[in-house]
Amino acid sequence: MSDHTEWGHAGDALYTLHPRERAAEELRADNADEITCPYVVGLWNQTGDGLALQGTRRELLTYLRLVIEHVERETDPRGELDQALRQLYTLRSERSAALEAGDHAAVTRLDEQEVSVLDDVAYAAEIVNDQL
Repeated sequence: MSDHTEWGHAGDALYTLHPRERAAEELRADNADEITCPYVVGLWNQTGDGLALQGTRRELLTYLRLVIEHVERETDPRGELDQALRQLYTLRSERSAALEAGDHAAVTRLDEQEVSVLDDVAYAAEIVNDQL
């Protein structure tokens, strides 16, 4: 395995798809015999450096779906919003119990915490709105 990484920005990146018959010529392969699969997908940075993956249609689609699912799962901002909303629910439940017990000091403390949590909820909701 090489430790070489080609960097680029997704907004500037390119992709290509070539059938085996054209891949060697289009991608300037050193050895056309190394292309053994029906298709080659290329993922390129803005300077044209990148990765060529060969496979069957099914293999390439499966790989790309897995990449998409991974990015969606790992970058989904809704988890942070869900966590903030659960924290808000917990605080409000505690506040309700404090009110019933007549513990006004606890109510005041929980009110202050709620303001902070509401800021977290608003921030997380803004991120969800911007990214989804």
